[in-house]
Amino acid sequence: MTPVLPGSAALRLLSSLLILASCGGGLVVQPAPPRPWEGPVQTPEEPATREAEEKLPFDPQVATGRLANGLTYYIRENSRPQKRAEFWLALNAGSMQEDDDQLGLAHFVEHMAFNGTRHFAKQELVDYLERIGMRFGPDVNAFTSFDETVYMLKVPTDEAATVAQAFQILEDWAHGVSFEDQEIDQERGVVIEEWRLGRGAQARIRDKQFPILFKDSRYAERLPIGRRKILESAPYEALRRFYREWYRPDLMAVIAVGDFDPNEVERLIRENFEALAPPDDPRPREIYPVPDHAKALYAITTDPEAASTTVGVYQKLDKRPQHRLRDYRRRLAEQLYHGLLNARLDEIRQQSDPPFLYAFSTSAGFVRSRDVYLQTAGVREGGVERGLAAVLTEVERVDRYGFTESELDRKKSDLLRSYEQAYNERDKRDSGSYAGEYLRHFLEGEPSLGIERELELVRQLLPSIGLEQINRLAQRWISEANRVVLVSGPEKTEVPLPAEETLAEIFRAVEGSQIEAYVDEVRREPLLAETPEPLPVVDERTIEGVGVTEWRLANGVRVVLKPTDFKNDQVLLTGFSPGGHSLVADEYYTSAAFAAAVVGEGGLGTFSQVELEKALAGKLAGARAYIGELEEGVNASAAPQDLETMFQLLYLAITSPRTDREAFQAFTARLEASLENRHARPEAVFQDRITLALYQGHPRRRPPSLEMLDEIRLDTALEVYRDRFRDADDFTFILVGRFDLETIRPLVETYLGGLPSTERQESWRDVGVQTPDGIVELQVRKGLEPKSRIRLIFGGPAQWSRESVHDIRSLAAAFRIRLREILREDLGATYGVSVGGSIDDRPRGRFTFSIGLGCAPENVERMLETIFAEIDSLRRQGLDDSYAQKVRESQLRRRETELKENPFWLAALKLYYARGLDPRLLLDYDRLVERVTPANLKASAERYLDAERYLLGVLYPAEADSASTLESAAAAADSPRVGQARSF
Repeated sequence: MTPVLPGSAALRLLSSLLILASCGGGLVVQPAPPRPWEGPVQTPEEPATREAEEKLPFDPQVATGRLANGLTYYIRENSRPQKRAEFWLALNAGSMQEDDDQLGLAHFVEHMAFNGTRHFAKQELVDYLERIGMRFGPDVNAFTSFDETVYMLKVPTDEAATVAQAFQILEDWAHGVSFEDQEIDQERGVVIEEWRLGRGAQARIRDKQFPILFKDSRYAERLPIGRRKILESAPYEALRRFYREWYRPDLMAVIAVGDFDPNEVERLIRENFEALAPPDDPRPREIYPVPDHAKALYAITTDPEAASTTVGVYQKLDKRPQHRLRDYRRRLAEQLYHGLLNARLDEIRQQSDPPFLYAFSTSAGFVRSRDVYLQTAGVREGGVERGLAAVLTEVERVDRYGFTESELDRKKSDLLRSYEQAYNERDKRDSGSYAGEYLRHFLEGEPSLGIERELELVRQLLPSIGLEQINRLAQRWISEANRVVLVSGPEKTEVPLPAEETLAEIFRAVEGSQIEAYVDEVRREPLLAETPEPLPVVDERTIEGVGVTEWRLANGVRVVLKPTDFKNDQVLLTGFSPGGHSLVADEYYTSAAFAAAVVGEGGLGTFSQVELEKALAGKLAGARAYIGELEEGVNASAAPQDLETMFQLLYLAITSPRTDREAFQAFTARLEASLENRHARPEAVFQDRITLALYQGHPRRRPPSLEMLDEIRLDTALEVYRDRFRDADDFTFILVGRFDLETIRPLVETYLGGLPSTERQESWRDVGVQTPDGIVELQVRKGLEPKSRIRLIFGGPAQWSRESVHDIRSLAAAFRIRLREILREDLGATYGVSVGGSIDDRPRGRFTFSIGLGCAPENVERMLETIFAEIDSLRRQGLDDSYAQKVRESQLRRRETELKENPFWLAALKLYYARGLDPRLLLDYDRLVERVTPANLKASAERYLDAERYLLGVLYPAEADSASTLESAAAAADSPRVGQARSF
């Protein structure tokens, strides 16, 4: 978890609690159709006027309507990315519609949609999509939540047959799922493994909190993942009954956004969905309430595997309407309120002894029948009372004194700039983002005005939202009634969580406390006291074909520039130099490894981090330095109009680092809190054991620990930082994005040409990290839940080249498909398999090939036998061409979109320039793809999957009997051992 969660994320924290089970004629623009299941909403919060009651318009660029059978559709033509389209099927039904004998079956039905339909037998659907270059997961997926089920397809649109087939798939999902008995039984294992994967401390805490958070509500007992007993034994008819009763056109929407002919897409929607028959006597689609309660409720929950302590105050609100102009104005006011409050909370987080590690406030949709106003904080162990009091005090401070005009001006500037950026990018917005917006409109009534109208409204309404309205917002929400306080943390008798009465007393004490008004301290001077003396470009060359220009400045700095039109409001920069903390002695390693983070917390130049954030209000620009093992560098970004600010920040990051003792203490306090209970998590212990075994205890590969924090010295970190950045003549800076060479040249010559140059000659050094030869097997016994993890890592010497890197990645992609088919689809013994392959050339050429998955402890040996048998088959016989064809098509399709993305070009150019490669080779990708053949996959398996060299780690629960898996001699201790080669 990041130190500060963004308040604009509409309950991102809550989303982690509400775990969503997931799998996998002429066109006429019409007003958005109503949603017949919507219940009445309340909340007149502002005096009604004719203008305020005006209904918000629907985006005129979207064609939407409803078929005679009740199915809703949304169609929007959009060319980002080109030759792609998002086709989604949304069902306004989820786990809340389950009967008592169906808990978990809404999600189970979603799984079955991928296991046989009217036109696609088992696995044919996924097989077809992979053959056209789409990947199961990123491009083909679905999810089930409390109130909805959503299926998502991303497909190429350069062939009409592919688009038509996509609608056939959507239609099959809508009313053609097969539900064969054998396939249901086969899929039970996969769904149970998904349930198993989600178990752990957070799940157990959630199990205790939800009955209180959703007291007397159906939401408390309808988690989408369901109950294991029902998943294991539910009759076939229970699944079919849910599908029959709830998969019906009046609860469905088809969302189509992409690079296509919208008239043809509307024809396909009508052709495939008009024949769906509405039910004669449909079950009512209810909106289930979360009842009021007069007094505050408390859920104080501990768990032996909890690694962090959190406190949250939920104020449940009536559902507020969203469809009027006044509602939009209220939403803007709430964005401003939470942005202002969160800025104050973030200032407190940066104190030397902060009362919380992070804290944020937000108000948003909660469930279909409720909204929520929420403050939540992560605190140190034993710090619930102090952290809660600090958050409540800031809310009370606003209630008493309000915000200041200067704060509001900055936040309005930031908010307006964010809408302006969205407007500037309106023709570059991704189709998936549009599809998500229309999904929320269909399910929840979220306005979808179009960014042109939104920006117009923001410019119209922002000036009229004053401090008086902002300051009194929370006063309407805060009440003893409908308040729920959730506290969770590690189960430790020596550090108990506070009791209910203690928490209640904190609310009373804050209300009666003496609180001073907030003083907004703002620095008015420029970021740079003096502009650096520019140095000119002394050498220039253009690389034809890739649109790249190279400049060499008089101070030795190399600049690589690629202007693009992929985004209208984005410029990305990265700069790098060889060296890194490999050049630092071992005794200073920890300070060096944390140097960039520690120094970055102090701000830049004469500005503290808090002052810097205020100074950058209304600007989209940032820069951050880093020090890795083999290089140091800086990453930066900006909107074109803020380019000079970006260069100034970059210049300061390199030449004027600023340390702050108070910020350093806050930083280490946050690190300490994140580490103090880390080893309560079984997964963390498992990963640490693998790290120790893989790198043989090298001091620069130690797992993170509290002991390491004691080694960080602020003065040493600053000294390392200054040394790494004191000479810029070996730096390469790469810029990609919306700029022209003539405009950016003076900025480059001033701020990059002004960097110091000492002509120091240096490079990184090999710090001597070695991985073990032979076979190492280890097992870890840790955890309360009945689940295991398997990690299998092959490694060894390798020669780095573009070809070898592509070969090992292709092998991983092909083998991932194969293992998914065998372990998930055939055996039903895991939810998913991760497979990855890479080759590093620095400091030595080495490859890594890894396989990871989760399963039941009793299935570990079976899984290992199957994996090693498949490796043996891969090495001896290879894979048939169908796997190679899928990988080739996926690679070509992915490259089609990557070539239109700024981050891809930034990363690719950095890779090529760091290794002295000709960037024109980037256009030679098809030749690499041609290498993906059965013969080459087999040769790669023989080269990289060595039966005599691997590390195998298995995590078992603490009480598991696993001696039969890894020899009983090793079962008594958590220590790695040298093993015998398994039969290949």
